[in-house]
Amino acid sequence: MRQSEYDEVMKRICRRLLEYDPDIVEIVQFGSSVYAPDLCRDVDILVITRRLRDYEGYLDAVYSEDPPLGVDVIVVEVGKKLKEGFLRGVLGSFRILYGDGRYLLEYAGRLGDPTFEEARSSLRVASMLLKLALETENPLDRDRLIREAFDALFHAARIAAMTYLSTEVSRWGVIRRMLPEPYRSEFREFIHTLHIKYFYRGEYPEDAVVEEFEKWRKGVEEFIRALEERTGKSTSKNC
Repeated sequence: MRQSEYDEVMKRICRRLLEYDPDIVEIVQFGSSVYAPDLCRDVDILVITRRLRDYEGYLDAVYSEDPPLGVDVIVVEVGKKLKEGFLRGVLGSFRILYGDGRYLLEYAGRLGDPTFEEARSSLRVASMLLKLALETENPLDRDRLIREAFDALFHAARIAAMTYLSTEVSRWGVIRRMLPEPYRSEFREFIHTLHIKYFYRGEYPEDAVVEEFEKWRKGVEEFIRALEERTGKSTSKNC
């Protein structure tokens, strides 16, 4: 599907959503369908409305257009709290389909500052995911867990970069441009290998998963440590 055709589908989906719920103030597309449309497996949409209606109606509105990919719809009322992890994911890469972005900006303003400890937590979770993957027999489940493990390494690096830059901007493309060398090049490699190649494409070395994971885990751990030391407030602990 050409980009113009894809954009037209998204316009029709927005129109259907607004017909169902005139109280919608913003519709936000986020995730892989924004930054890697050729690789994405589905489309994520955040709908912000003044008054929440029956959720099935939102799904009916979306799928009445028979979209070329699966669509996940998250609906929230204005002022309702969103989990920080989810919100950071939305802010990582998004496109405003309807509205002017003011409501999403308000949510962003409520985020607390990221910390290096959060980065180390993501690093630990990555190891847990790999361990679980190795204990899983179902090949589809195993593949999903392995890809999630590599992606958790990427998110650990992203959180560390955000903390170092003292910014609430979580878009990794912006972060990459703001980082000084050699961290900018390192972060670019985390994006292309861990996030895109291994997570979205699933092109990790299946016959050497543990060795490859450990290599990247150590690289991200060192990336976190180095950035933390550069802040002059190092409290680094073993990950």
